[in-house]
Amino acid sequence: MRYFTKEWYELSQRTSFHLLLEEESQAETFSEAYFQQLYSAELNKWLHLHEEVASIMQANGTNEPFNKDKETKQFYESIIYNQEHLKKSLPETILNQIADLRVFALNKATRDVINTVSQFCEDNKRSVDTTIDNYRKYHTEASLSMDREIVDNFRFHDCRIIKSILNDKSITLLLDNTGGFTDIDELIFENVTIIKQDAGLENSWWLYEEVYKVNDKYEFHMLLQNQDTGLINFIISAEQAFFRRLGSDVD
Repeated sequence: MRYFTKEWYELSQRTSFHLLLEEESQAETFSEAYFQQLYSAELNKWLHLHEEVASIMQANGTNEPFNKDKETKQFYESIIYNQEHLKKSLPETILNQIADLRVFALNKATRDVINTVSQFCEDNKRSVDTTIDNYRKYHTEASLSMDREIVDNFRFHDCRIIKSILNDKSITLLLDNTGGFTDIDELIFENVTIIKQDAGLENSWWLYEEVYKVNDKYEFHMLLQNQDTGLINFIISAEQAFFRRLGSDVD
Protein backbone atom coordinates (compact mmCIF):
# COMPACT_ATOMS: atom_id res chain seq x y z
CA MET A 1 0.00 0.00 0.00
CA ARG A 2 1.29 3.43 -0.93
CA TYR A 3 -1.47 5.54 0.55
CA PHE A 4 -3.68 3.43 2.83
CA THR A 5 -0.86 1.88 4.82
CA LYS A 6 -1.16 0.10 8.15
CA GLU A 7 0.18 3.23 9.81
CA TRP A 8 -2.43 5.35 8.05
CA TYR A 9 -5.22 3.01 9.15
CA GLU A 10 -4.06 3.03 12.76
CA LEU A 11 -3.97 6.83 12.63
CA SER A 12 -7.53 6.83 11.28
CA GLN A 13 -8.60 4.99 14.43
CA ARG A 14 -7.25 7.85 16.56
CA THR A 15 -9.51 10.65 15.40
CA SER A 16 -12.53 10.47 17.71
CA PHE A 17 -11.42 10.03 21.32
CA HIS A 18 -12.64 13.55 22.12
CA LEU A 19 -16.18 13.27 20.78
CA LEU A 20 -17.88 11.83 23.88
CA LEU A 21 -15.74 13.54 26.52
CA GLU A 22 -17.54 15.67 29.11
CA GLU A 23 -15.85 18.27 31.27
CA GLU A 24 -15.62 17.32 34.94
CA SER A 25 -13.47 19.14 37.50
CA GLN A 26 -13.33 16.05 39.74
CA ALA A 27 -11.30 14.30 37.03
CA GLU A 28 -8.37 16.60 37.84
CA THR A 29 -7.15 14.42 40.72
CA PHE A 30 -7.20 10.70 41.44
CA SER A 31 -10.14 9.77 43.65
CA GLU A 32 -11.30 6.23 44.22
CA ALA A 33 -14.55 7.52 45.72
CA TYR A 34 -15.32 9.60 42.63
CA PHE A 35 -14.51 6.72 40.29
CA GLN A 36 -16.81 4.35 42.18
CA GLN A 37 -19.60 6.94 42.13
CA LEU A 38 -19.14 7.56 38.41
CA TYR A 39 -18.87 3.85 37.59
CA SER A 40 -22.10 3.11 39.47
CA ALA A 41 -23.96 5.93 37.70
CA GLU A 42 -22.77 4.89 34.24
CA LEU A 43 -23.51 1.23 34.94
CA ASN A 44 -27.07 2.11 35.92
CA LYS A 45 -27.50 4.06 32.66
CA TRP A 46 -26.16 1.07 30.71
CA LEU A 47 -28.49 -1.37 32.47
CA HIS A 48 -31.52 0.88 32.01
CA LEU A 49 -30.83 1.31 28.29
CA HIS A 50 -30.29 -2.39 27.65
CA GLU A 51 -33.34 -3.35 29.69
CA GLU A 52 -35.48 -1.03 27.56
CA VAL A 53 -34.02 -2.41 24.34
CA ALA A 54 -34.48 -6.00 25.51
CA SER A 55 -38.12 -5.30 26.39
CA ILE A 56 -38.82 -3.87 22.94
CA MET A 57 -37.03 -6.71 21.17
CA GLN A 58 -38.69 -9.36 23.32
CA ALA A 59 -42.10 -7.89 22.59
CA ASN A 60 -41.32 -8.48 18.92
CA GLY A 61 -40.15 -12.01 19.68
CA THR A 62 -36.61 -11.34 18.48
CA ASN A 63 -34.50 -11.29 21.63
CA GLU A 64 -33.72 -13.04 24.91
CA PRO A 65 -35.00 -11.58 28.21
CA PHE A 66 -32.91 -8.91 29.91
CA ASN A 67 -30.10 -10.44 31.97
CA LYS A 68 -28.73 -8.01 34.55
CA ASP A 69 -25.70 -10.11 35.50
CA LYS A 70 -24.73 -10.59 31.87
CA GLU A 71 -25.04 -6.89 31.08
CA THR A 72 -23.12 -5.91 34.23
CA LYS A 73 -20.25 -8.15 33.16
CA GLN A 74 -20.36 -6.79 29.61
CA PHE A 75 -20.19 -3.22 30.90
CA TYR A 76 -17.17 -4.06 33.05
CA GLU A 77 -15.40 -5.77 30.14
CA SER A 78 -16.09 -2.82 27.84
CA ILE A 79 -14.48 -0.40 30.31
CA ILE A 80 -11.42 -2.64 30.69
CA TYR A 81 -11.13 -2.88 26.89
CA ASN A 82 -11.44 0.90 26.57
CA GLN A 83 -8.65 1.45 29.07
CA GLU A 84 -6.28 -0.92 27.27
CA HIS A 85 -7.15 0.65 23.92
CA LEU A 86 -6.45 4.13 25.28
CA LYS A 87 -3.08 3.04 26.69
CA LYS A 88 -2.05 1.82 23.24
CA SER A 89 -3.53 4.71 21.26
CA LEU A 90 -2.82 7.91 23.17
CA PRO A 91 0.70 9.35 23.35
CA GLU A 92 2.54 9.30 26.67
CA THR A 93 2.33 13.09 26.93
CA ILE A 94 -1.48 12.91 27.04
CA LEU A 95 -1.65 9.83 29.27
CA ASN A 96 0.52 11.66 31.81
CA GLN A 97 -2.08 14.47 31.99
CA ILE A 98 -4.90 12.06 32.88
CA ALA A 99 -5.21 11.57 36.63
CA ASP A 100 -7.26 8.36 36.39
CA LEU A 101 -7.56 6.52 33.09
CA ARG A 102 -10.61 4.67 34.41
CA VAL A 103 -12.45 7.99 34.71
CA PHE A 104 -11.30 9.02 31.23
CA ALA A 105 -12.57 5.68 29.87
CA LEU A 106 -15.96 6.68 31.29
CA ASN A 107 -15.76 9.88 29.19
CA LYS A 108 -15.00 12.38 31.94
CA ALA A 109 -11.99 14.72 31.80
CA THR A 110 -10.80 18.19 32.71
CA ARG A 111 -11.08 21.02 30.20
CA ASP A 112 -7.31 21.04 29.65
CA VAL A 113 -7.27 17.32 28.87
CA ILE A 114 -10.27 17.64 26.55
CA ASN A 115 -8.53 20.44 24.66
CA THR A 116 -5.32 18.44 24.32
CA VAL A 117 -7.10 15.28 23.18
CA SER A 118 -9.24 17.27 20.74
CA GLN A 119 -6.15 18.80 19.16
CA PHE A 120 -4.53 15.37 18.90
CA CYS A 121 -7.59 13.87 17.19
CA GLU A 122 -8.13 16.83 14.86
CA ASP A 123 -4.48 16.76 13.75
CA ASN A 124 -4.80 13.05 13.03
CA LYS A 125 -8.00 13.57 11.05
CA ARG A 126 -6.39 16.24 8.90
CA SER A 127 -3.53 13.88 8.09
CA VAL A 128 -5.94 11.01 7.35
CA ASP A 129 -8.12 13.19 5.12
CA THR A 130 -5.09 14.53 3.25
CA THR A 131 -4.07 10.98 2.34
CA ILE A 132 -7.60 10.19 1.14
CA ASP A 133 -7.64 13.33 -1.01
CA ASN A 134 -4.22 12.53 -2.47
CA TYR A 135 -5.28 9.02 -3.45
CA ARG A 136 -8.50 10.29 -5.01
CA LYS A 137 -6.52 12.75 -7.12
CA TYR A 138 -4.14 9.99 -8.21
CA HIS A 139 -6.99 7.57 -8.95
CA THR A 140 -9.01 10.10 -10.95
CA GLU A 141 -6.09 10.62 -13.32
CA ALA A 142 -4.75 7.05 -13.36
CA SER A 143 -8.18 5.51 -13.98
CA LEU A 144 -8.22 7.03 -17.47
CA SER A 145 -5.71 4.37 -18.56
CA MET A 146 -7.37 1.46 -16.73
CA ASP A 147 -10.12 -0.92 -17.79
CA ARG A 148 -13.50 0.53 -16.90
CA GLU A 149 -14.60 -2.70 -15.20
CA ILE A 150 -11.69 -2.50 -12.77
CA VAL A 151 -12.28 1.18 -12.04
CA ASP A 152 -15.98 0.58 -11.38
CA ASN A 153 -15.81 -2.71 -9.50
CA PHE A 154 -12.54 -3.01 -7.56
CA ARG A 155 -13.91 -1.69 -4.27
CA PHE A 156 -14.85 -4.10 -1.49
CA HIS A 157 -14.78 -2.12 1.75
CA ASP A 158 -16.42 -4.05 4.62
CA CYS A 159 -16.68 -7.30 2.66
CA ARG A 160 -15.31 -10.49 4.21
CA ILE A 161 -13.12 -12.98 2.38
CA ILE A 162 -14.76 -16.37 2.84
CA LYS A 163 -12.26 -18.38 0.85
CA SER A 164 -9.06 -17.87 -1.15
CA ILE A 165 -8.30 -20.31 -3.97
CA LEU A 166 -4.88 -20.40 -5.64
CA ASN A 167 -5.06 -22.30 -8.93
CA ASP A 168 -1.98 -22.35 -11.16
CA LYS A 169 -1.61 -18.67 -12.10
CA SER A 170 -4.97 -17.43 -10.86
CA ILE A 171 -6.36 -16.42 -7.46
CA THR A 172 -10.07 -16.50 -6.69
CA LEU A 173 -11.52 -14.70 -3.69
CA LEU A 174 -15.01 -15.65 -2.55
CA LEU A 175 -16.64 -12.77 -0.71
CA ASP A 176 -19.38 -12.25 1.82
CA ASN A 177 -20.65 -8.86 0.68
CA THR A 178 -23.44 -8.58 3.28
CA GLY A 179 -21.84 -5.61 5.01
CA GLY A 180 -20.24 -4.12 1.92
CA PHE A 181 -21.30 -1.74 -0.81
CA THR A 182 -21.26 -4.17 -3.74
CA ASP A 183 -23.24 -7.13 -5.01
CA ILE A 184 -20.14 -8.85 -6.40
CA ASP A 185 -19.33 -12.05 -4.52
CA GLU A 186 -16.44 -13.51 -6.52
CA LEU A 187 -13.19 -11.87 -7.62
CA ILE A 188 -10.73 -13.62 -9.95
CA PHE A 189 -7.20 -12.41 -10.69
CA GLU A 190 -5.54 -13.90 -13.78
CA ASN A 191 -1.81 -14.54 -14.38
CA VAL A 192 -0.93 -13.56 -10.83
CA THR A 193 2.34 -12.91 -9.06
CA ILE A 194 2.07 -12.46 -5.30
CA ILE A 195 4.22 -9.50 -4.28
CA LYS A 196 3.34 -9.43 -0.59
CA GLN A 197 1.04 -11.38 1.69
CA ASP A 198 1.42 -10.91 5.44
CA ALA A 199 -0.91 -13.72 6.50
CA GLY A 200 -3.75 -15.97 5.38
CA LEU A 201 -6.70 -14.25 3.72
CA GLU A 202 -9.69 -16.30 4.81
CA ASN A 203 -12.06 -14.71 7.35
CA SER A 204 -10.36 -11.35 6.84
CA TRP A 205 -12.29 -8.11 6.45
CA TRP A 206 -11.52 -5.96 3.43
CA LEU A 207 -10.65 -2.43 4.54
CA TYR A 208 -9.12 -0.49 1.64
CA GLU A 209 -7.71 -1.02 -1.81
CA GLU A 210 -5.43 0.68 -4.32
CA VAL A 211 -4.76 -0.18 -7.96
CA TYR A 212 -1.86 0.72 -10.26
CA LYS A 213 -0.93 0.09 -13.88
CA VAL A 214 2.66 -1.19 -14.05
CA ASN A 215 4.28 -2.41 -17.29
CA ASP A 216 1.00 -3.41 -18.98
CA LYS A 217 -0.14 -5.28 -15.87
CA TYR A 218 -2.08 -4.23 -12.81
CA GLU A 219 -0.90 -4.07 -9.24
CA PHE A 220 -3.74 -4.65 -6.82
CA HIS A 221 -3.04 -3.51 -3.26
CA MET A 222 -5.38 -4.62 -0.48
CA LEU A 223 -5.42 -3.76 3.22
CA LEU A 224 -7.27 -6.42 5.20
CA GLN A 225 -7.92 -7.09 8.86
CA ASN A 226 -8.15 -10.43 10.60
CA GLN A 227 -9.25 -10.98 14.19
CA ASP A 228 -6.32 -13.33 14.84
CA THR A 229 -3.48 -11.83 12.80
CA GLY A 230 -4.36 -8.13 12.72
CA LEU A 231 -3.76 -5.91 9.70
CA ILE A 232 -2.69 -7.66 6.49
CA ASN A 233 -1.07 -6.26 3.38
CA PHE A 234 -1.97 -8.31 0.30
CA ILE A 235 -0.36 -7.07 -2.91
CA ILE A 236 -0.39 -8.87 -6.25
CA SER A 237 0.46 -8.27 -9.88
CA ALA A 238 -2.10 -9.56 -12.39
CA GLU A 239 -2.92 -9.21 -16.06
CA GLN A 240 -6.63 -8.87 -15.44
CA ALA A 241 -9.39 -9.10 -12.85
CA PHE A 242 -12.83 -10.58 -13.36
CA PHE A 243 -15.85 -9.87 -11.18
CA ARG A 244 -18.83 -12.15 -10.71
CA ARG A 245 -22.19 -11.57 -9.11
CA LEU A 246 -24.84 -14.24 -8.69
CA GLY A 247 -22.88 -16.60 -10.90
CA SER A 248 -22.51 -14.24 -13.88
CA ASP A 249 -19.38 -12.44 -15.10
CA VAL A 250 -19.17 -8.66 -14.85
CA ASP A 251 -16.06 -8.58 -17.02
